[in-house]
Amino acid sequence: MRVFTKDEKILLTRIRDGQGRNLYSLIDHWINGVSFQVNTQTNSVDFIFQNNPGLNIIDRIKEIQTIVIQSVNLIKLFEDKGYIFTLINANQLPPNPFTFGQATVNDPSIQYHFPDPRISKMFCEYSVREIFVTPELDKFIRDGFITREEVRANRQWCTTMAALVVAIITLLLSIYYKFSDTKTAPNIDFENQKTINSSNITLTQQLFTTP
Repeated sequence: MRVFTKDEKILLTRIRDGQGRNLYSLIDHWINGVSFQVNTQTNSVDFIFQNNPGLNIIDRIKEIQTIVIQSVNLIKLFEDKGYIFTLINANQLPPNPFTFGQATVNDPSIQYHFPDPRISKMFCEYSVREIFVTPELDKFIRDGFITREEVRANRQWCTTMAALVVAIITLLLSIYYKFSDTKTAPNIDFENQKTINSSNITLTQQLFTTP
């Protein structure tokens, strides 16, 4: 699939553990002092930041945008892959537009309109859906956030590498033994030659000493 960030792994684990049954509960860990105004007819999303002392609005916007983008893209990706599925409970649809989040009502706030229409549309869609998990997501997480196909590919790679190592070791041992045999053979011939020469000398001496 792809490499996941630390926050994405946390999001997936929250979905698996039932802490992300909907978009709000999924991201509530990151949205302290932030609410979202959602209009499902126009597919528009506004961030509402509680104007607390010391608020760095630029950094906070980046943080919330990041978690929003990650969360809706993860839901979309894993729903398409069959790891989760979502449904709309028509009996519990909120009035449109609606607001959810953790910003205190009637306190000073800063509103920011999210500019990406594609992400806004997914955010609006998933904000009224419930998330359900399949066993495949649990296996995916237990396997280290990799798919079954990647697990099989990794095992095949390990098997191939092991076979390659064995083949290389066998080849090296074969070369070593051949080299050893070649190096030992002349020594054997030399010893045989010494024996033959010694026999010839003895025979010659016997011939010359014979009356």
